[in-house]
Amino acid sequence: MGEQIYDVIVIGTGAGGGMAIKTLCEAGLKVCAVNAGRRLDPEKDFRYHRMPWDMKFRGLDDPKRRGESYGYMDNEYTKAAWDHEIPFTVAPATKWMWPRCNAVGGKTNFWGRSSARFGDIDFRAASLDGYDVDWPLTYAEIDPFYTRVEKMIGVASTVQNRPSNPDGNYLPPFKFRCLDYILEAGCNKVGVPYLPDRCAQLTQPHEGHPACHFCGECTTGCDVGAFFSTPYFLLPKAEATKKLELRTDALAKNILVDGNGHAAGVAYIDRKTKQEVEVYGRTVVVAAGCVESSRIMLNSKSRHWPNGIANSSGQLGRNLCDHLYGESARGYLPQLLGQPSFPDHVADSTIAWMPRWQNLKDPHEETFIRGYSVYPDGGCTEFPWFANALDGFGSSFKHEIKQRYPTPVSFGIQAPTLRSDTNYMDLDPEIKDPYGIPVARMHFKWDENVLKMWEHCKQVCAEVLKASGGVLEESGDAPEIPGFSLHETGTCRMGNDPKKFVTNRFGQTHDVPNLYVCDASVFLNCTDKTTTISILAFTLRTSEHLIEHFRRGELQSA
Repeated sequence: MGEQIYDVIVIGTGAGGGMAIKTLCEAGLKVCAVNAGRRLDPEKDFRYHRMPWDMKFRGLDDPKRRGESYGYMDNEYTKAAWDHEIPFTVAPATKWMWPRCNAVGGKTNFWGRSSARFGDIDFRAASLDGYDVDWPLTYAEIDPFYTRVEKMIGVASTVQNRPSNPDGNYLPPFKFRCLDYILEAGCNKVGVPYLPDRCAQLTQPHEGHPACHFCGECTTGCDVGAFFSTPYFLLPKAEATKKLELRTDALAKNILVDGNGHAAGVAYIDRKTKQEVEVYGRTVVVAAGCVESSRIMLNSKSRHWPNGIANSSGQLGRNLCDHLYGESARGYLPQLLGQPSFPDHVADSTIAWMPRWQNLKDPHEETFIRGYSVYPDGGCTEFPWFANALDGFGSSFKHEIKQRYPTPVSFGIQAPTLRSDTNYMDLDPEIKDPYGIPVARMHFKWDENVLKMWEHCKQVCAEVLKASGGVLEESGDAPEIPGFSLHETGTCRMGNDPKKFVTNRFGQTHDVPNLYVCDASVFLNCTDKTTTISILAFTLRTSEHLIEHFRRGELQSA
């Protein structure tokens, strides 16, 4: 018997992979999905309402392993879901963290759920401020795909009429807390917007999924599917078509090519047997995440592609961008001292956001170009971490903690870096992972523009806190290290010129017509918004472009 040939092989099952799998299967195409990790069991792999006192190490994990943790999501509750086996390296003077959930669904199992659309202010940024190049499409082209995605997954927010974040199709927003109304009043005095976030978390039942029940454990996995993730929203629909074969614990090694240099399949390592396996298809969709997709493609070397598949431009792995994250200000609201405790952290989400307000009228009104957004948060959380900074002992100390419990507030910046020749990933020439595959090597540093945003944000957030009647306790000394945001972009940038870009405006590689990329690596840069909903919208568009090639007979279905 000859080897089975699938219509499409999809590498990855996160936001991009999940959307591609669902869309292609529903179009009748036979899909083989290759995923580097296993399926998760919410009862075992998510927090599942366990409290700190239910855990051996109070949720913080064994001190012997705590140094390996990626932090806020990778903890004792979910430690089995995050991948620590595949290493990476950093170039001299580079700092980088790379949290990876290789389980089925990827980081959609644990993501932050903020879901604002990109807009023309992002796609035409180069025309406005003169830096880099415009995106190869307009907002009008991607707008209907955003709408379809919002209706598909459910996004809670309001119509806000702001040029930096186009409005969409929304469920009712999460209700503001006391602290939000106080900070909103302070923002109004300073002239900064304070609005309901765009959150892919259900405030009412939607498409067969229940509304959020406010347990506050979202970033350690939702056990009922009340926020968007591919295992709850997309993969069941694909599996219902009987057109999907999902291979788990299958670490993609390289893309196979035929005699013409076109994609012919994928070679992967079965992580259980340690054996290399080949699977064949008429088309390959790479959706393993920005850095990992580039690693796979750079490792796909042949006589046709000595520098990695689809890399005649030399831009594969280049142009790495990221979001600068950090706590720009922290303090408390005396107005709330002694108020009754209330579960302010019910949605494990920031509820509100301060969307970009900088450089909207004039692209050069600030000392930096483009702009950033801010996520405010605070109130009663699961544990009063502010107590670590309080002095005291005994009953008076406990009383002070109780008095302060509803009052803490903080502000977190989300600021985009600019494209730079010095920020990129490549393959380490010496270090290999446990399966013999060259590891990713990161080259990255914050640019001057994004650091100016950081300083600007610290000043503005301090002003907001003061205008709100709050007490400023600390402004961030330094941002989080690069990679913290999980929002890296740019390593397979889309553009019209094959000499300068890896993919075209549909995510199809210029060099290899049956090879597509469906993750944030195709984005030209970060914006002030998160990436997930845009990955979903762009992938829906790319998938339908691919389906049209099959419909026209340019690719013959299996």
